[in-house]
Amino acid sequence: MLSRQLLRQRPRLTTVTRLSHPVPRPLARFLSTETQQKSFSTSTAAVSFAAGLGSAALMCWYTPRSRRAAPSTKSSAISDDEATGIPDLNELGLSDKIAYAPVPTAEGVTRQLNEHAFSLVSGGKLVTRYDGAQVASNSPCEDAFIHGSFSSPFDKHGDDWLAWGVFDGHCGWQLSNLLTTQLIPFVRRALGDVKSKDGRAPSEEDIQKAIKSAFTTLDDAIVKSALTTIESDLPFAEKARRLEAAYAGSCALLTLLDPQTRNLTVASTGDCRAVLGQKTEDGKWIAVDLSTDCTGANPDEVARIQAQFPDEPDIVRGGRVWGMQPSRTFGDGMWKWTSQLKENLRNHFNGLSLPSAARYGSYKDGPYLTAEPLVTTTKIPESQPSFLILATDGLWDTMTSAQAVDLVGKWIEWQAQGSGKPVKPSAEDFGEVVLGRKQACRYEERKTTLQDGNVAVHLVRNGLGGGDEQMVRGALTFRYPNSRDIRDDITVQVVFFAPAKTQP
Repeated sequence: MLSRQLLRQRPRLTTVTRLSHPVPRPLARFLSTETQQKSFSTSTAAVSFAAGLGSAALMCWYTPRSRRAAPSTKSSAISDDEATGIPDLNELGLSDKIAYAPVPTAEGVTRQLNEHAFSLVSGGKLVTRYDGAQVASNSPCEDAFIHGSFSSPFDKHGDDWLAWGVFDGHCGWQLSNLLTTQLIPFVRRALGDVKSKDGRAPSEEDIQKAIKSAFTTLDDAIVKSALTTIESDLPFAEKARRLEAAYAGSCALLTLLDPQTRNLTVASTGDCRAVLGQKTEDGKWIAVDLSTDCTGANPDEVARIQAQFPDEPDIVRGGRVWGMQPSRTFGDGMWKWTSQLKENLRNHFNGLSLPSAARYGSYKDGPYLTAEPLVTTTKIPESQPSFLILATDGLWDTMTSAQAVDLVGKWIEWQAQGSGKPVKPSAEDFGEVVLGRKQACRYEERKTTLQDGNVAVHLVRNGLGGGDEQMVRGALTFRYPNSRDIRDDITVQVVFFAPAKTQP
């Protein structure tokens, strides 16, 4: 069996590493206009996982070439500043004009949208292709993602399962990044413990229960270990490293595909969303939500929380649970620990001051949030083409599920034409660009554009303004922290499924 591959993007470096030979190498980038594609096969044991976090800022001293010390036999000719490497600030000149950083050009916009894009094509199995992209707003990016295959948990001779996941971090990137390496092993272990009944394959209910158990077991290992950690004999730095993931939080959306049954299992903790695009007999595309946004604005979630804490009537206000928008999350220990433990952590281990005691005076002990996911199982349509969109809420802030499916449908038709010629809105004045309190980034149908060979990039571009190039340039010109007022981190993956009749 071939050794599996691990494809992971760390917070400040992108590498590809073979588990058996951990030698880093650069991750390939893909341009919109000439999307590169890489083949993969679910029949092999190849695995690639990717986790996206933001690009790193690189700071360095400026040392002009003219001031660098050159080899010389006359040491007395070298000045003191050359010998010590002190930067020569005279090079900055005496101008009274401010030199601002340049704004993105049209080409720069395309490069930025494609910085973390990828496209993988198979040989005609159930999954024909999948694309991904990520654009950061936070610095570093708090989103992360994974994709790849793993051995069937129930049939050692069966086809590999496929997995795609997106993670939306908050209060830091630490936990979303951790989930890219820890969630799949916990899920695989839980699925491996499922026992068959009377020789039959595990039921959908058994699989769903196992996934729920994996999510909560992992979260307990992260959060409930805090007291043991601080009371241990570990060095302070080691304690801090273990606590920081629990201080942060993350939503998680994981999709698992069993190619033998065509069952797609979707587990959602938080407000990331999975949507199935289905083609009807009349050629139209319809959107089917496969997950439910778990937030304080969801009536079912509000009812669940209020039933759990009947003596705390103020627990959910303004669509938030004591200030937290998602109602199901990994981490977020400050919403799950006792008051005594939180006070200890704040005093001695740099614990977060959230949620604010001044703002939420009725706050007690909780735990008010849970990592238990809502899990659904859907059979991939056999008679018509279909596709899956999974994305963090940064995309869903800009468009609805139906709009996203419609955009992918348009992209499929454009690709089928084969010309690759960009399709842009008719020349018109879109008006003055406005981004701020009056308007954040939002998809408008009249601004739809088709110019990206990667469908995930296509969705992101249209969510930021589409064919209104000045709007897109403006959205990407704002950098953290100002960008957070008009756009969130955006992570998207789109998976294309083949009808059963076209499979070999």
